[in-house]
Amino acid sequence: MANIITIGLDQASANQLGRALATGDHRISHRPGTSVPEELTDADIVFADGEGKQYLPLLKRIRETHPALPFVVVTRIPETSDWLDALEAGATDYCSAPFEVRQMNWLMESAMPAHRVVAA
Repeated sequence: MANIITIGLDQASANQLGRALATGDHRISHRPGTSVPEELTDADIVFADGEGKQYLPLLKRIRETHPALPFVVVTRIPETSDWLDALEAGATDYCSAPFEVRQMNWLMESAMPAHRVVAA
């Protein structure tokens, strides 16, 4: 089980992501806007809205205090240049809707070990 925080996702995306992650018995918290939530220290992974690159200042602030925390950029409009921009800015991964259970399970497995090893 992971503590997942979604930041800035529209409600439809947050709901769809929640359904795709439901098989993992995760605890999911949704935060509107782009501010860094206080409970970030309890988070195992962050999913943030990638539309319009609004995630960049958020990612920078999170990397300053939680450099190993997995940070996944979520978008409905997948573009190769946006994907590369997100990874170059320090995102752990980039995914686009619609979200599939298999995709989310793989993403969680690939992102979480790095966080757990550093946090241990």
